[in-house]
Amino acid sequence: MVVTTLEGYALKALIYIAKKEEKRATIKEISMKNSISFPYILRICSELRRHGILTSIRGRSGGYVLERDPSDISLYEIVNAVGRKSIEIKCDYGRRKDLHCYQIECISMKAWEVVRSKVDDLFKEIKLSDLVSEKGENKYEYTANTGN
Repeated sequence: MVVTTLEGYALKALIYIAKKEEKRATIKEISMKNSISFPYILRICSELRRHGILTSIRGRSGGYVLERDPSDISLYEIVNAVGRKSIEIKCDYGRRKDLHCYQIECISMKAWEVVRSKVDDLFKEIKLSDLVSEKGENKYEYTANTGN
């Protein structure tokens, strides 16, 4: 599975907002602090707002805030909000002239559907609150292999 830039930036913005003490951030601030272009993060936050994940506050001390508690926002919901409904399964067999594979009969496609379902379930289980926990508390924490 490849995480798109859109999905990565959406998650980055939401984690940033959730970790802030006042739980609010402007588009300009999110853009500058996370090295995301202003028009791109504006588009992402608009989609997240449209899907009920963020809400916007007008005025001098305005910005974007989470619509709900981070424990009520799933990774699945975030990914869906910015465009993808599930993991993408691509099979080239049906496009090759020497192979005749019909998706409805394909045994490997049925196996990939099981994988898709399991990944969707995992994404539904992972909440934004799991991803903003302090180090050591996050069961989904990723530690990069530095080769040392």
